[in-house]
Amino acid sequence: MAANPQGQEAVAVEPLLPELIMEILLRLPVKALLRFQYVSKQVHSLISGADFAKRYLQGGFSGRVLLSSWRHFRLQSLDYEALIRNRDENPALQNLQAPPEMGPNRPAHILGSCNGLVSISMCLDWTIFIWNPSLGNYRIIQDSSLNGCSYGFGYDCSTDDYKIIKVFVDKGFKPAIVEVFSLRANSWKHYQSNKSFKSELADKVGTLASGSIYWLAKYARGDLGSYIIYFDVSKEELGYIPVPYSGCAEGWRLGVLGGCLSACFSLSGKDAKVWWMNNGRDAEDPWVELGTVPKPEEAGNIRDYLVPLCFASNGGALMIKGGLRLYVCNLKKNTCKSIYVYDDQNEFQGALLVESLVNPNDYGA
Repeated sequence: MAANPQGQEAVAVEPLLPELIMEILLRLPVKALLRFQYVSKQVHSLISGADFAKRYLQGGFSGRVLLSSWRHFRLQSLDYEALIRNRDENPALQNLQAPPEMGPNRPAHILGSCNGLVSISMCLDWTIFIWNPSLGNYRIIQDSSLNGCSYGFGYDCSTDDYKIIKVFVDKGFKPAIVEVFSLRANSWKHYQSNKSFKSELADKVGTLASGSIYWLAKYARGDLGSYIIYFDVSKEELGYIPVPYSGCAEGWRLGVLGGCLSACFSLSGKDAKVWWMNNGRDAEDPWVELGTVPKPEEAGNIRDYLVPLCFASNGGALMIKGGLRLYVCNLKKNTCKSIYVYDDQNEFQGALLVESLVNPNDYGA
């Protein structure tokens, strides 16, 4: 074994095994990975592979909420875990650099977030962006001409494809119209569903949970209440399920808790109730009540609705309150705490933001 200039015997360093390198890289945030890809050809090959991107998603790098103001278009991400731990709000909030083609001060709408990709509709010029904020990569899609519809965005695990969904439901009990954009095929598909609904969709943007997109629907007769229409992203089929209890058309909001569809019912001046569908929609009784959210005592002009986003690491349910606040709620103890107040008079949209290496330009453009 050779000696070094100080006369000491050099220690041989064994190269790291590829499996060990892989495990180390999977624990790093995207920013670090983008720097490490230039360390060696071996590391670059690992990081740029499709298998690595899929395994990285399983690590669940999250803890941030994407915030978007519709009227004064701006995109921010918020580290809600830092706020729950009582850290300062300013470092937890980051302004995101949106694609330059989006332009400033243009009305935009988040259509959904899935596996680190965010779908954003630019309302004035009928374009849709599929964007990965972690990588900065994006793709621009021309929207279809179908008007008066509701949107959704999801992942088809059977074909490894991302899809934009548009659904038009006529309350005159006519067959629903569906349009699907496939990122792999780079085209829209238009067809008439074999399902008819005597209702109209109350949600303009659907909620993605367990491979399906869900929208609240109101019966043509308001006294009959609400129910939920869903679209299976892989099977491309429409269906419907009941809300946890019927008879009231107003006060419902859909969200996600623990990866499952969640429903929240809140009326002005009353406590809110929260359910989730953790046994699947085909179960005999799919809805399980999780708990109650007490009516907050804060003053100010804020609407009563609550939108579930996810469970935080402390077990609390993260919820959007009235489009102006973020709450973390203990559904077992029926308590809630405000952790963020939006600094705008306009309500924000919120979506869970996951770090990922999914590049929308790798899908057949």
